[in-house]
Amino acid sequence: MTTPEPPPDARLIHELREAITPKLSMREAARQAGMSASLWTQYEQGYRKVTPLVTIPVTATDDKLASMALVVGATPDQLRETGRTAAAAILRKLIDAGPDPAAEMVEKIRASRDFNERQKRALIDLVTRDARLDGS
Repeated sequence: MTTPEPPPDARLIHELREAITPKLSMREAARQAGMSASLWTQYEQGYRKVTPLVTIPVTATDDKLASMALVVGATPDQLRETGRTAAAAILRKLIDAGPDPAAEMVEKIRASRDFNERQKRALIDLVTRDARLDGS
């Protein structure tokens, strides 16, 4: 059994993530993209092991790929070069929209040393609930 080669878009995400200093783990990149670490890993590797002998190819949806690309600093042109034009268009919209204020607040809460973990969870719940109510 051979492991399939990742598609060009997956290789791009991997190379850009690996080039980030300080190093950005798959787990942290996935958190920033709003997905599970296992899903990020599958998309970046381009496959999923179903059993020890069965491996299937996995390709990120356009919206997931655009989120991943935003995290690692890819450009829409780079995504277009991999053949993912729809994902490139979504990434362009994400870049043009600018940072999400609720997401920025959540990051600040997580990084804060002023709150314990229980307080952080409560504050993050409030911020995300308010963002949903506001339509953000």
